[in-house]
Order: sequence, then structure tokens, then C-alpha cells
Amino acid sequence: MRTATTLILLLVSSAVYGQIYTWHDTDGTAHYPDVPPAGQADVREIQPAVGNPADVDSARRNLAEKEMEFNKRRQDAAKAAAKAEQDQAKAEDRERNCAQAKSYLRSLESGERISRINAKGERIFLDDSARSQEIDATKRSVESWCK
Repeated sequence: MRTATTLILLLVSSAVYGQIYTWHDTDGTAHYPDVPPAGQADVREIQPAVGNPADVDSARRNLAEKEMEFNKRRQDAAKAAAKAEQDQAKAEDRERNCAQAKSYLRSLESGERISRINAKGERIFLDDSARSQEIDATKRSVESWCK
């Protein structure tokens, strides 16, 4: 099988780029050189499968076009994967922010003492009016993050 594959590859590559000949030695073994052997009586020239140079150029162009299409598909797939990864990261951020906003809203509504650090670095606790303003702002955050 390996010999047959090698022979076919040699025939195809030689046929594309030049002439190929066949002859049999005294043992009956077939030979396929690209130059005619000297002194052999039963030499035959094998015509290439692609005889027209324009066909060879056309085949090369087709291969180049296919390679360009393949590269474009690969680039498109890479862009789609990058976009999907970005979308996944955004969704994870949204879920995390939603959970944090809900947790903070529960803390505010439970009556738990909430403190802040002012500009002087002192801890101050939210009074009832500041707590109601913070609850309203946090509800808007929950609505925006938890769509």
C-alpha cells in the first residue's frame, strides 16, 4: 500500500511538472522515470493528467482562493470566539453586580446599622433620611444590574 501511494504521488507530481516515461526491466518490474532511459526498447511516454499550463495555473489559483477562504473562515471564527468570551465576561460581571446590589439592599432594608467614612476619615452612621435615599439608589442599581 505504501509503495502504491508513493508511486501515485510520484506520477502525479511528475505529471504536473513535466514528462514521465514507463518501461519494464528484464524481471518485469515497472519503472517510471522523468527522463527516457538510454538503450531501452519498450519505453512509452505517459501524458500528464493536466497537459495545459493554463490548467495548472487555474488549479494553483483555485488552491490559493481556497486557502484565502479558509483563512477568512478561521479569522471569523476567532473573532466570534473572542466576542463570545467578552459577552460571557460581561454577563458574569452583571450577575456579580446584581448579587452585590441585592445584598446591600437587604442590609439596608433590614435596619442593620450602615456606616460610611467621611472626608476626615471618621466613621459616620446613616440616619433615617440618608438610609431612605440609599435604599432608593440601591433599588435603581438592582433594577439596572438585574435585568
